[in-house]
Amino acid sequence: MPARSSFTRDMFIDAAFKIVRNKGRDKLSARSIARELNCSTMPIYSYLKSMEKLNEELGKRAIELLLTYQTPSRTGNAFLDMGLGYVLFAKREKNLFRFLFDEGYRRGEKGKAGRTLKDFAFGNLVPKMKGGARLEGLDERQLERILTKMWVFTHGLASLINNNAFGSDDEDYITEILKETGLFIIQGEKQKDNLIK
Repeated sequence: MPARSSFTRDMFIDAAFKIVRNKGRDKLSARSIARELNCSTMPIYSYLKSMEKLNEELGKRAIELLLTYQTPSRTGNAFLDMGLGYVLFAKREKNLFRFLFDEGYRRGEKGKAGRTLKDFAFGNLVPKMKGGARLEGLDERQLERILTKMWVFTHGLASLINNNAFGSDDEDYITEILKETGLFIIQGEKQKDNLIK
């Protein structure tokens, strides 16, 4: 009877996540996982059915980590905290941000990362937005439009910071930019009918 492997599926996923997080998606292979765990590639192939399935697991873990950046209260404003957390994730977890939005996970999963985040944002943030004084009187459709526009801006800012293409990555400055842009977008939504005429 063959010897039972001392490795588990979770150990392989943990090793793969560590590689992607520290070195980037392009450094991930069965061989790099084997090196990380000091084993042969044979058990990796038997536990992990395909790289596509592995990418799916890594994507779930990366999104879970991203959400831990977006949910803490940093400013006391849930709308602002979520955007700030998104940018901080892009700044501190460069490889994971790229994995979710620029590399194989996004392509292979047909935008699953974006859908998961949008579902989270719209499902959790829109109800919280209803309690904000500046958002008083806006209906759910207007709140969703504000959130969509803010997400477009925030993702752009996060991408610039992730690629070291933005002048400053100071947290206070990022908070100020997000806050001001949010105010302009909210004001624009409130006055949309008058501005477009």
